[in-house]
Amino acid sequence: MEPIHTIGVFLRPLTHSLKQYFFEFQDLATSLGFEVVLESISAKMIGIEGLDFESVCHKSDALLSIGGDGTLISVARRSFIHQKPILGINMGNLGFLTDLQKEEVETFFPLLKSGNYNIANHMMLEGSINGDCFFALNDIILRHINNGSMIHLKASIDGEYFNSYYGDGLIIATPTGSTAYNISAGGAVVYPFSYNLLLTPICPHSLTQRPLVLPGEFEVDIEVGNNEECNVVIDGQENKLLKPNQCIHIKALKSGVKLIHNPHWNYFKILRQKFHWGE
Repeated sequence: MEPIHTIGVFLRPLTHSLKQYFFEFQDLATSLGFEVVLESISAKMIGIEGLDFESVCHKSDALLSIGGDGTLISVARRSFIHQKPILGINMGNLGFLTDLQKEEVETFFPLLKSGNYNIANHMMLEGSINGDCFFALNDIILRHINNGSMIHLKASIDGEYFNSYYGDGLIIATPTGSTAYNISAGGAVVYPFSYNLLLTPICPHSLTQRPLVLPGEFEVDIEVGNNEECNVVIDGQENKLLKPNQCIHIKALKSGVKLIHNPHWNYFKILRQKFHWGE
């Protein structure tokens, strides 16, 4: 792997308590020979100057999120076109993506400097509505604009009508996102480095509507029914409106998000710990 010299840092929003840790991290990283640049919104939160998002991405060899999985997902979505490797320092509970703990930074970061680290490719979704394109690392969720109301969705696969869903909504998830909302809705847990599309209905009106796992080569179009509006939720962080008879086009991208994982990272160990399996 390419040696990393400059790190662009993003802090979990509205978490002023990260100020002390950021300066501790900055001192440590600088002592190890890294240049640290802080994104402007994060910098403003802790009362210092920073660089705008695009400048951070252009200047950095790798991006670092300090927070939880949500912070890392936000950085991944927004920086995807720059294809920079991303590492997350976990500041909360056990995370699936932010697996590096604070106490591991001092021993792990020299490996970044020497290029002795691994990158895992996590599949991304690209969605588009009337030419407006966006990316999702976990999932794209379609729900009625009025929470609590059922919605009628018509799905096509590779341009051919496939199914109509009537219920609380539909989740289109990546393997990485299979352990997010997807698992709560009864969807399958899929190994995160698989290349699949997951379609999981949310509380369907018909018991015959079951979760579906597709090869990632398929593309999906979903149209909202007559006189209905649909709320499109992207990774739980961004909302878009799908109007009556409009269509959302969703496909898996072969070039995914490049995440740097702790060398001791073990997906099945995290599953066991997160969901208390085997206890």
